[in-house]
Amino acid sequence: MAPKIHQVMAGYATGDATSGEAALFREIFREWGLVSDIYAEPGSVSPDLRDDCLPLEALAAAPEDLLIHHYGIDSPALDLFLAAPGRKVMVYHNITPASFFRGFDDAVAGRLDSARRKIAEIGARVHAVWTDSAFNARELAELGLRDARVLPLLFPWRAFDVAPEPDILARFSGPLTNLLFVGRIAPNKRLENLIRAFAWYHKAINPFSRLILVGSLRSAPRYSLMLRMLAGDLDLPNVCFEDFASAAGLPAYYRTAHAFVCTSEHEGYCLPLVEAMHHGVPVIARAVGGMPEAADGAGVLYEGAGEVELAELIHRVCSDAALRAEIISAQRARIGRLRERRPDRELRALLAGFID
Repeated sequence: MAPKIHQVMAGYATGDATSGEAALFREIFREWGLVSDIYAEPGSVSPDLRDDCLPLEALAAAPEDLLIHHYGIDSPALDLFLAAPGRKVMVYHNITPASFFRGFDDAVAGRLDSARRKIAEIGARVHAVWTDSAFNARELAELGLRDARVLPLLFPWRAFDVAPEPDILARFSGPLTNLLFVGRIAPNKRLENLIRAFAWYHKAINPFSRLILVGSLRSAPRYSLMLRMLAGDLDLPNVCFEDFASAAGLPAYYRTAHAFVCTSEHEGYCLPLVEAMHHGVPVIARAVGGMPEAADGAGVLYEGAGEVELAELIHRVCSDAALRAEIISAQRARIGRLRERRPDRELRALLAGFID
């Protein structure tokens, strides 16, 4: 009898890159004729995905089955994964350093610290370790896990094959220059740097502009509140906190954007960079973590730029037609390389010995 391949998740959410990859894994496994399901903590599942996964307590694995755990934070899902029978694979999606969350959400900081302390123990109890960037693999090597294999984060192409939300198109189309950020509204994203750079851009360079921040405001509520207060203190009514985007909303935001800007100081990969490139939006991002791998030679990556320098960089990308065309051309080539990937073959190679 062929083994079953199940995935164990700390959460399963619409728009979440890890959840999207898990769904793609399941699709491929089922195409191979295998039984495959996703198990997640019910309290951390998006309402619209409750029928697309099973609760953790329903997991009943056999010794011949394969369990995959997508790891980025300590959770009951980890305990279940380690205790269940079966062969095990950890997919490491990076653990945000707890220092970013201290003072904003000490409970999350504690879970992140705990997750990092457990890496060596997990490595000793699993049969394989995968990670979605070479940056993450290097980080694991520094923590004692030197045999991680890299499977670059999969891009969910079909998630964007939807008609964009017309209300969002109507609100953000028009004469203003739209600067866009998409991602968790979390302290490691350093959105205060982006807001300050936008303040300079808006007041000193282009008053016909706005900054659109798309992402759940509940990831770190105190941090979100601090950002709102900062925008108020800087007298910036054109900073739009859009919260979570629906499946139809996300392509609408990308369609109306003139530039995508990411000031994050820690990323394991950063899929929104690829999403922006897919939609033809010039990308500006800090050259840290896994973002250079996500960009793969495209976009504009910067180091050491202050708020004024970043504002000037944004201005040049938005106003220099020749430079803009060059950036978009390079990004189009990067997307072309991504479309040539065969995730089924990559997974088959990684699973050699598990299901052959």
